[in-house]
This record gives sequence, structure tokens and C-alpha cells, in this order.
Amino acid sequence: MPVKPTDKEEEYFAKHEYEKLRKQAEARRKTLEAEERQKLRDLHHMHCPKCGMDLATIRLRGVEVDACGACGGLWLDAGELEKLQEGFFGSVLKVFQMG
Repeated sequence: MPVKPTDKEEEYFAKHEYEKLRKQAEARRKTLEAEERQKLRDLHHMHCPKCGMDLATIRLRGVEVDACGACGGLWLDAGELEKLQEGFFGSVLKVFQMG
């Protein structure tokens, strides 16, 4: 005669199975997010956010910025604005230096 599992045993295995399914779903979600980020990057990388045309990297006051030849937009990565400001203000200060 087969032995029927207790309620605690059934609960244990149900929790175990649920946790396994939850981990699988989380791993799949992370994979899909990574795939989606890569698709967006491939679609938008080095394209003008304003008009969609290709961007070219140019040097402006010693900082490489992305420029659109179609609409004339200039696009800066993180930290590039600060570098441009330092260069600009440094040039202005040199005009007023004595000596």
C-alpha cells in the first residue's frame, strides 16, 4: 500500500518547485532585458536622437563629441560638458591673467 505524503511534505515540495520556477522566470527576465538593451543599443547607437541620421565623432576643444551632419546637433556623453566648460573657462581666465 503506497504511503501518502504528509501535508508538511507536500508543502515543502510545493515551495521547492515554486522557488525553482521563480528562479527560472527571473533568469529569463534578465536575459530578455539584456537582449532588449542590446537591440535598442544596436538600433540607436551613433544615430542622432533628433533626426535619426548617423552621427560622426568630432574633436571640439579637445573633447570628442558626436555631431549630426544632417541637423547640426551636437551630442555629449557623460562628463563631456564639464570638460568643455573647464576648457572654455580656462581660456577665459588666461585672457585676464597678469604677467
